[in-house]
Formats: sequence, C-alpha cells, structure tokens
Amino acid sequence: MRYVAQLAIAAALLGLLLWRVDFASVRDELSGATLWWLPLAIAANLVSDYFRAIRWRQFFLPMKAVGVRFLWGVAILGVACNLALPLRAGEFVRMQVLRRRTGLELAQVVATLVSEKLLDTVAFSAFLVIGLLAFPEARYLWPLAAMYVALLVVGVVGARWLSSNMNEGPLATQPEGRWRLRIAEQARSFSSGLKSFRSRRSLLIVSACSLAAWLCEATMYWAAGESLGLGLSPAFYLLLVVAATVAVSVPITQAGLGVYEVALTSLLVAFDVDKSQAAAFAIYAHAILAVPYLMTGPLAAFAMRISPRDVLFLRSGRGATDEEQTAPATG
Repeated sequence: MRYVAQLAIAAALLGLLLWRVDFASVRDELSGATLWWLPLAIAANLVSDYFRAIRWRQFFLPMKAVGVRFLWGVAILGVACNLALPLRAGEFVRMQVLRRRTGLELAQVVATLVSEKLLDTVAFSAFLVIGLLAFPEARYLWPLAAMYVALLVVGVVGARWLSSNMNEGPLATQPEGRWRLRIAEQARSFSSGLKSFRSRRSLLIVSACSLAAWLCEATMYWAAGESLGLGLSPAFYLLLVVAATVAVSVPITQAGLGVYEVALTSLLVAFDVDKSQAAAFAIYAHAILAVPYLMTGPLAAFAMRISPRDVLFLRSGRGATDEEQTAPATG
C-alpha cells in the first residue's frame, strides 16, 4: 500500500507539473533534443560512481582491503535497486552484499555509508558557495550553504573523536547487562568503521574524490542542458546538483519521481528558463539518470555473481575470497 501511495503521489505531482505547462511544447522540446550529448551524460554519471568507489575503499582500508571495481559494482547495483524498489531498498542491498562478501559487522558497513553521506557535504558546500557568488538570484540559498558547512565541520570532528576515543577511557568499559553490552559492542564496531577519519591523507583523498564525483554528475546535467539547448552557465549546474540531490534524499515517492521534476523545474524557472523548457529538462535529466542504472545494475549483479543469499541473510557472512572481490574486474 505504501508503494502504491508513493506512485499515486508521483503521478499527482507529474500531472500538476504538466498541467501548469504547455504539454505540446514539452513534447517538442524533448523531440528536438540533440542526442550527440547523451554518451557524455551517461559516461559522466557512471564515472561519478567510480570516484565514489575509490572514496569508499578509503573508508574500508583501516578494516579490510576491498577492490575498487567490486565497490563500483556494488554502488551501481545499489542505485539500480533504489530506482526499482521502494523505500530506497538499494541501501539495504549494499549493506547486505558487503556484509556477506567482506565478513565485516553491520555497524562497520553502516559507518562507511554514513561517512559517504558526510563527505558529500564537502562538494555540496563548495558548489553552493560558488553558485551563490556567481548568481545573485540564488542568495536565498545561503542558509542551506551554512548548514552544509556546519554539518561538515561537526561531522568530521565528531567522527575523528569517536574513532579515537571509543576504545579508551570510560567508553571502553564493559557495561553490565546483555543489551547494554550488545549496544556497547555495536558502538565500538561502528567507531572502527570511522578509522579513516584519523588520517589527514585519507581525508584529503576522500574529499578530492567527493568533489570529482559530484563534478562528474554536474557534467551530466550540463550535457543534458546542452542537448536541449538551454545554454546556461556551467556554474549553474553546480547548484542544480545540490537541488536535485536534496529533492530525492527523502523517499516521498518512488525514485523521487515527481518531486525531482518539480524541484528542478522550479529552480530553472527561477533562473528565467521557460516553464515548458524547464519541465522538459527535468524529465529528460531524470531519464538519463535512471535508465543507464536500470540497464547496468543487472549486469553488475551478474558480474559479481550476486545471489539472493547475498542479500537475504541475517548473520554476518564469511569474508570475500580473492575470486569474488575481483569478479567485476574479470567478469
């Protein structure tokens, strides 16, 4: 019922969007797209996930060496599942596959995923500041930029402290009681997944990879805009990346359908883009973003030999063999 409700909300938002614009003009804009830009848009989007895989490997390194191509395949599979399944189930798939193939604790894997989200704020903060300096009409986004900067500082300081102090002092004591002991063990396991924050070199690498990943995604949006002839400044697409990500961060609808289109259309209209052209871009960009993952996700699962038992299990799995971790590279 929740899945049906999400689809109903998405249909209502898309219907409202198309009702407020000239549907024939939207159709004409889409039919007139220059498809030569599509390979660049699709490649940039997939390369962005390769940079995320490099960043993800840094988070795992203090615990276990995991192959970049393996993590790239897991990332692609996770996005595909987020698009195809309700409630962002791709995050669950990523956690389960990594638990099964690496043998790490759930809390350790979750820590790397939290680290990913935290380091995304490096790019978002930089993009917002650049966009705000470049476009006076975007000044209303200053509170969002300040929030991201504050979140980044507090998050990194907190992660460094937690990873350094969880096994020392009062935090290292063994509490009495089964549940308190279990919670303490999970907290220490989670803190071990944050060990990469102790290294300045590691922080530099993951920050650079975050910027590179989101610049690739901005390139995807820029290529989509050029395909439709928007002719907007490349700096504008830095703001667009942040707006698009925020729009789909809460699973109100399946894969952000409807919410994504309304958010992007509103931002483009605020920058004096025609409503029909803005709506066409939002629909076009969402298709470019989704279709390649729906095609490559099953291929990634096949290359890594993912089976239902890699996802549908409760206990921590065995560690990955060399053959399993290199499967995406040779498959």
